[in-house]
Amino acid sequence: MSNKSPKKDAPERRDVRQEVTDSILARLEQGVMPWRKGWTDGEPKPLMLPQNGESGKTYRGGNRLHLMAVMQSQGYDDPRFMTFNQLRAWEAGPQKGSRGYPVEYWERMPFWKRRDVEISLNGSRVQVHDVRSDGMTPVAVIGAERREVPANHLDVRGPDGGVMRWARAERELDVLYAKHSTVFNIAQCQGIEKYLEARPFELPKRTEVQLDASMSDIVKGMQATGLQVRFEEQNRAFYRPSSDLIMMPDPKQFEDVREFRSTLLHELGHATGHASRLNREGIVAGDGFGGPKYAREELVAEMTSAFMAAETGVDRIDDSHASYIGHWVESLKAKDGKHVLYEAARDADKATDYMLDASRSLEQAVEQPLKARKQKTAEAEVER
Repeated sequence: MSNKSPKKDAPERRDVRQEVTDSILARLEQGVMPWRKGWTDGEPKPLMLPQNGESGKTYRGGNRLHLMAVMQSQGYDDPRFMTFNQLRAWEAGPQKGSRGYPVEYWERMPFWKRRDVEISLNGSRVQVHDVRSDGMTPVAVIGAERREVPANHLDVRGPDGGVMRWARAERELDVLYAKHSTVFNIAQCQGIEKYLEARPFELPKRTEVQLDASMSDIVKGMQATGLQVRFEEQNRAFYRPSSDLIMMPDPKQFEDVREFRSTLLHELGHATGHASRLNREGIVAGDGFGGPKYAREELVAEMTSAFMAAETGVDRIDDSHASYIGHWVESLKAKDGKHVLYEAARDADKATDYMLDASRSLEQAVEQPLKARKQKTAEAEVER
């Protein structure tokens, strides 16, 4: 009889993506869109993007979506979240019994740290100990000696046995892997007075456009990329990729101007996927109404509408888009549903960035000639 103690099972690895997807799915099944503006005491709160309380950077992708849902469900008025260690640096911490929220981040493992990759110099295997800040000067262990070696002098043999140069190995053999940490909203924390005194909360800065003109600026920015936008008295709003055209009902047909803005932002979100822009699968190779690509594309467009509203301060309402919820639920329940959510949020980030960049580019194109004319006028006045 063996005296060896039974081997303990390894702890099950936490699947943060699945946890977040389940949370979002539960809210969608209740008919609630997790990115919708929250309400407190009958007064609307501005739609805010969650941010890291220490760095000030807004969360992106699935983390953004998840923490927006947290802010909505918990009624948090402050969009700042911090890790336990970040709070501890301010002599603060989460209140007893507070439940943190997981966020996902990615780290890169350089190929030269992989055990299944061999690196050689003139046919002799070497071990890379470090890489200088220029990224192209490895410090290799050759025998018992450490010395710097130009990267292009080294050969890299990948797991499949193929030999390649250093630059190609960086592109093809570096490994990205997901990690997660837990964050707490400022409202959950105690001993936070020192932090709040040093960094009082201010509403996030919006993209520098006037609210009344913001939708016009966004539309003009997209039109400058070749998009057509028409407003006619009819009963449908849609984007047609084949002609790169958005058709919208006349604004006066909407009962609420916020619904008009929301719908227009939604269709503009679709237009970012055109082959000449972000070349998104749901637009360039869609599968029609009810298909998985269709549902994912609608999710991207709706999140883009919400993200754009938060970035610019455009007031919107998404009541008319609740009909899409059933399609989203079906997509998130699929085998790869947890990845669908994160990929859609990532694509919505890209779509938002594209529209903001287009609007800014248009603004600069208008401002530069205006500045030049003003300068010329000023010079003429001096000459007089």
